[in-house]
Amino acid sequence: MAFIKTKGFLAVPLIIAVVMFADYFIAVKEVASLAGILRTWALVISSMALGLGVVNLVRVHGKNIYVRKPGMWIFSTVTLFTFTVVFLAGVLAKQSDLWNWPFQHVYTTLQQTMYAATGFYIVSSAYRAFRARNVDATLLLISGCVVALRNAPIGEAIWGGFSVLGDWFMDVGQLPGYRVFAMVTGFGIIAYSLRVILGSERGFYGGRRE
Repeated sequence: MAFIKTKGFLAVPLIIAVVMFADYFIAVKEVASLAGILRTWALVISSMALGLGVVNLVRVHGKNIYVRKPGMWIFSTVTLFTFTVVFLAGVLAKQSDLWNWPFQHVYTTLQQTMYAATGFYIVSSAYRAFRARNVDATLLLISGCVVALRNAPIGEAIWGGFSVLGDWFMDVGQLPGYRVFAMVTGFGIIAYSLRVILGSERGFYGGRRE
Protein backbone atom coordinates (compact mmCIF):
# COMPACT_ATOMS: atom_id res chain seq x y z
CA MET A 1 0.00 0.00 0.00
CA ALA A 2 2.85 2.40 0.79
CA PHE A 3 4.36 1.66 -2.63
CA ILE A 4 1.08 2.54 -4.37
CA LYS A 5 0.84 5.84 -2.47
CA THR A 6 4.42 6.87 -3.34
CA LYS A 7 6.22 5.17 -6.25
CA GLY A 8 3.11 3.75 -7.88
CA PHE A 9 1.35 7.10 -7.77
CA LEU A 10 4.36 8.83 -9.32
CA ALA A 11 4.53 6.25 -12.12
CA VAL A 12 1.14 7.33 -13.53
CA PRO A 13 2.14 10.79 -14.83
CA LEU A 14 5.52 9.42 -15.95
CA ILE A 15 3.88 6.71 -18.08
CA ILE A 16 1.39 9.20 -19.52
CA ALA A 17 4.20 11.60 -20.40
CA VAL A 18 6.19 8.85 -22.13
CA VAL A 19 3.15 7.78 -24.18
CA MET A 20 2.32 11.35 -25.24
CA PHE A 21 5.95 12.07 -26.21
CA ALA A 22 6.10 8.85 -28.17
CA ASP A 23 2.85 9.68 -29.97
CA TYR A 24 4.24 13.08 -30.96
CA PHE A 25 7.67 11.94 -32.18
CA ILE A 26 7.03 8.34 -33.30
CA ALA A 27 4.34 7.31 -35.81
CA VAL A 28 3.18 4.02 -34.30
CA LYS A 29 -0.46 2.99 -34.66
CA GLU A 30 -0.71 1.32 -31.24
CA VAL A 31 0.88 4.30 -29.46
CA ALA A 32 -1.46 6.71 -31.28
CA SER A 33 -4.45 4.65 -30.22
CA LEU A 34 -3.30 4.60 -26.60
CA ALA A 35 -2.65 8.36 -26.71
CA GLY A 36 -6.18 8.91 -28.03
CA ILE A 37 -7.59 6.92 -25.11
CA LEU A 38 -5.55 9.03 -22.68
CA ARG A 39 -6.85 12.25 -24.28
CA THR A 40 -10.40 10.99 -23.87
CA TRP A 41 -9.73 10.23 -20.22
CA ALA A 42 -8.28 13.71 -19.83
CA LEU A 43 -11.57 15.19 -21.08
CA VAL A 44 -13.52 12.98 -18.68
CA ILE A 45 -11.32 13.94 -15.72
CA SER A 46 -11.49 17.65 -16.61
CA SER A 47 -15.29 17.42 -16.76
CA MET A 48 -15.34 15.75 -13.35
CA ALA A 49 -13.00 18.43 -12.01
CA LEU A 50 -15.39 21.09 -13.33
CA GLY A 51 -18.23 19.40 -11.47
CA LEU A 52 -16.18 19.30 -8.28
CA GLY A 53 -15.44 22.98 -8.79
CA VAL A 54 -19.17 23.72 -8.90
CA VAL A 55 -19.72 21.73 -5.72
CA ASN A 56 -16.87 23.56 -3.99
CA LEU A 57 -18.23 26.92 -5.19
CA VAL A 58 -21.64 26.21 -3.69
CA ARG A 59 -20.12 24.82 -0.48
CA VAL A 60 -17.75 27.72 0.19
CA HIS A 61 -20.13 30.54 -0.67
CA GLY A 62 -23.08 28.78 0.92
CA LYS A 63 -21.12 28.58 4.18
CA ASN A 64 -20.31 32.30 3.96
CA ILE A 65 -23.99 33.09 3.60
CA TYR A 66 -25.05 30.70 6.35
CA VAL A 67 -22.64 32.11 8.96
CA ARG A 68 -23.03 35.69 7.68
CA LYS A 69 -19.27 36.11 7.31
CA PRO A 70 -18.53 39.84 7.65
CA GLY A 71 -17.55 41.49 4.39
CA MET A 72 -18.03 38.27 2.40
CA TRP A 73 -21.59 36.99 2.59
CA ILE A 74 -23.03 39.74 0.37
CA PHE A 75 -20.55 38.94 -2.41
CA SER A 76 -21.21 35.22 -1.90
CA THR A 77 -24.93 35.86 -2.33
CA VAL A 78 -24.33 37.72 -5.60
CA THR A 79 -22.03 34.93 -6.80
CA LEU A 80 -24.49 32.13 -6.08
CA PHE A 81 -27.41 34.11 -7.51
CA THR A 82 -25.51 34.82 -10.72
CA PHE A 83 -24.36 31.22 -10.99
CA THR A 84 -27.91 29.92 -10.53
CA VAL A 85 -29.42 32.28 -13.10
CA VAL A 86 -26.81 31.56 -15.77
CA PHE A 87 -26.90 27.82 -15.07
CA LEU A 88 -30.69 27.64 -15.39
CA ALA A 89 -30.58 29.80 -18.51
CA GLY A 90 -28.06 27.43 -20.05
CA VAL A 91 -30.10 24.34 -19.17
CA LEU A 92 -33.57 25.64 -19.99
CA ALA A 93 -33.04 28.27 -22.67
CA LYS A 94 -29.72 27.72 -24.39
CA GLN A 95 -29.06 29.78 -27.53
CA SER A 96 -31.91 32.13 -26.68
CA ASP A 97 -32.06 35.78 -25.65
CA LEU A 98 -32.17 34.76 -21.99
CA TRP A 99 -28.94 32.80 -22.42
CA ASN A 100 -27.13 35.52 -24.38
CA TRP A 101 -28.29 38.50 -22.30
CA PRO A 102 -26.00 37.93 -19.25
CA PHE A 103 -22.95 37.65 -21.48
CA GLN A 104 -23.75 40.58 -23.78
CA HIS A 105 -25.07 43.05 -21.22
CA VAL A 106 -23.43 41.99 -17.95
CA TYR A 107 -20.21 40.05 -18.53
CA THR A 108 -19.03 42.12 -21.50
CA THR A 109 -19.84 45.38 -19.72
CA LEU A 110 -18.00 44.35 -16.57
CA GLN A 111 -15.04 43.20 -18.65
CA GLN A 112 -14.84 46.56 -20.41
CA THR A 113 -15.08 48.33 -17.06
CA MET A 114 -12.23 46.23 -15.69
CA TYR A 115 -10.06 47.05 -18.70
CA ALA A 116 -10.86 50.74 -18.35
CA ALA A 117 -9.91 50.68 -14.66
CA THR A 118 -6.75 48.75 -15.47
CA GLY A 119 -5.74 51.52 -17.85
CA PHE A 120 -5.33 53.97 -14.97
CA TYR A 121 -3.02 51.54 -13.14
CA ILE A 122 -0.99 51.08 -16.34
CA VAL A 123 -0.61 54.85 -16.71
CA SER A 124 0.44 55.15 -13.07
CA SER A 125 3.00 52.35 -13.45
CA ALA A 126 4.29 53.84 -16.70
CA TYR A 127 4.76 57.21 -15.01
CA ARG A 128 6.91 55.63 -12.30
CA ALA A 129 8.85 53.45 -14.75
CA PHE A 130 9.43 56.12 -17.40
CA ARG A 131 11.03 58.69 -15.10
CA ALA A 132 14.42 59.48 -16.66
CA ARG A 133 16.54 58.72 -13.61
CA ASN A 134 19.25 56.84 -15.52
CA VAL A 135 20.22 55.83 -19.04
CA ASP A 136 17.98 52.73 -19.14
CA ALA A 137 14.93 54.65 -17.95
CA THR A 138 15.67 57.42 -20.46
CA LEU A 139 15.80 54.95 -23.36
CA LEU A 140 12.57 53.36 -22.13
CA LEU A 141 10.94 56.79 -21.93
CA ILE A 142 12.01 57.72 -25.46
CA SER A 143 10.86 54.44 -26.97
CA GLY A 144 7.55 54.61 -25.11
CA CYS A 145 6.89 58.15 -26.32
CA VAL A 146 7.72 57.20 -29.91
CA VAL A 147 5.41 54.17 -29.85
CA ALA A 148 2.63 56.21 -28.23
CA LEU A 149 2.94 58.94 -30.89
CA ARG A 150 2.98 56.25 -33.58
CA ASN A 151 -0.42 54.97 -32.43
CA ALA A 152 -1.95 58.36 -31.66
CA PRO A 153 -3.39 60.45 -34.53
CA ILE A 154 -1.58 63.52 -33.22
CA GLY A 155 1.78 61.84 -33.83
CA GLU A 156 1.22 61.74 -37.60
CA ALA A 157 0.23 65.41 -37.53
CA ILE A 158 3.41 66.38 -35.66
CA TRP A 159 5.90 64.35 -37.73
CA GLY A 160 5.43 61.58 -40.25
CA GLY A 161 8.58 59.80 -39.09
CA PHE A 162 6.96 58.63 -35.85
CA SER A 163 5.24 55.81 -37.73
CA VAL A 164 8.57 54.61 -39.18
CA LEU A 165 10.39 54.80 -35.84
CA GLY A 166 7.45 53.19 -34.05
CA ASP A 167 7.41 50.29 -36.50
CA TRP A 168 11.16 49.84 -35.97
CA PHE A 169 10.73 49.73 -32.18
CA MET A 170 7.86 47.24 -32.48
CA ASP A 171 9.47 44.94 -35.08
CA VAL A 172 13.20 45.20 -34.35
CA GLY A 173 13.38 46.40 -30.75
CA GLN A 174 10.39 44.74 -29.08
CA LEU A 175 9.92 41.47 -30.98
CA PRO A 176 13.31 39.86 -30.15
CA GLY A 177 12.85 40.62 -26.46
CA TYR A 178 9.35 39.15 -26.55
CA ARG A 179 10.68 35.99 -28.18
CA VAL A 180 13.35 35.68 -25.51
CA PHE A 181 10.70 35.90 -22.79
CA ALA A 182 8.58 33.33 -24.64
CA MET A 183 11.54 30.92 -24.89
CA VAL A 184 12.43 31.36 -21.22
CA THR A 185 8.79 30.77 -20.27
CA GLY A 186 8.76 27.61 -22.39
CA PHE A 187 11.90 26.27 -20.71
CA GLY A 188 10.37 27.07 -17.32
CA ILE A 189 7.22 25.14 -18.21
CA ILE A 190 9.31 22.18 -19.36
CA ALA A 191 11.35 22.23 -16.13
CA TYR A 192 8.21 22.45 -13.99
CA SER A 193 6.58 19.62 -15.95
CA LEU A 194 9.61 17.40 -15.42
CA ARG A 195 9.56 18.15 -11.69
CA VAL A 196 5.88 17.20 -11.54
CA ILE A 197 6.40 14.03 -13.59
CA LEU A 198 9.35 12.93 -11.46
CA GLY A 199 7.56 13.83 -8.21
CA SER A 200 10.08 16.49 -7.18
CA GLU A 201 7.52 19.29 -6.96
CA ARG A 202 6.35 19.86 -3.38
CA GLY A 203 2.91 20.97 -4.54
CA PHE A 204 2.52 17.50 -6.06
CA TYR A 205 1.96 16.19 -2.55
CA GLY A 206 -0.19 19.10 -1.42
CA GLY A 207 2.74 20.88 0.20
CA ARG A 208 4.30 17.96 2.07
CA ARG A 209 6.42 14.94 1.27
CA GLU A 210 5.64 11.43 2.39
